[in-house]
Amino acid sequence: MDVLRTTFSGDDRQLDWVHLTAPGPEEVADVLVQDGIVLPPTMPGSGRAEFDRYPEFVYLRFFKLHAETLDHHTTEASAVHFVVTKNQIVSWSMCADVAADFRLTRKKLTMHPDLIRSANHLAYYVVDDLLEQAFPFFDRFNDKVSEVEHLTLHSDNDRKIKEEIFRLKRIIMRVRRILGSERDVAYQLSRYWSGEPHMETVYSFELYDHVIRLSETADTYREMMDTVLDVYLSSVSNRLNEIVKTLTIVTALFMPASVIAAIYGMNFDHMPGADNPWGFHVVILSVLLISALLLWIFKRRKWI
Repeated sequence: MDVLRTTFSGDDRQLDWVHLTAPGPEEVADVLVQDGIVLPPTMPGSGRAEFDRYPEFVYLRFFKLHAETLDHHTTEASAVHFVVTKNQIVSWSMCADVAADFRLTRKKLTMHPDLIRSANHLAYYVVDDLLEQAFPFFDRFNDKVSEVEHLTLHSDNDRKIKEEIFRLKRIIMRVRRILGSERDVAYQLSRYWSGEPHMETVYSFELYDHVIRLSETADTYREMMDTVLDVYLSSVSNRLNEIVKTLTIVTALFMPASVIAAIYGMNFDHMPGADNPWGFHVVILSVLLISALLLWIFKRRKWI
């Protein structure tokens, strides 16, 4: 377990931010018990964001979206947990990338300590920076949608296209569900922070606005994936129609030969041209002329 600790000054008091990377349940409990905090045992492990208010602290759970999951079959989101007290924030996650992102947040807040006047201010900036990591995810998702659209129109590998479309649909549906729960949590936070000292309305509802925009973006990409699926199904149907049309034209071109062969294949003693040495050539020439005439008609009508 890696531990990052940073101390900020806010309104004549010290504010501590402790982040734990890949801790075990016992290690998290040992850090929290120092402040007399005991979390319910069923709190971790849920796939939804959460907001729980207790007399002495607030528990939050948000998620970091991973853009690299779109290139590899890995988990698209990692849970990040927060416990906010009056003088401290304790956060932890099983993902090492979260700690790297939080280092940038620490650097920004250390350079501008006047931004932080309470633990709630600190929680706002940390959670807001965490949510901003969704934008690289959506940028990469947009690139993947463009790649799938190109494959749909220019590739015949139907299995690969179909698997990629449904994989992206599953990812965006899970992300949409996560953002939907984060939207509810952000709204609860806005109401909670609006009654706290030093938390102006801009702080209370700005986080909620950010989550709303992310949720709307997820809805947009879900609709785009439905459109891509419709385009794929249309392309498959068009290719099938082309195959059927080609087979129909070939059948029509060989139909005169089949009819003439069936007529001359009847067992009659006297057939026109049977005794003529040029009879076979005349029949073959007739078949070719009729087929050529049909081909000319098809092209004139732009059926081929």
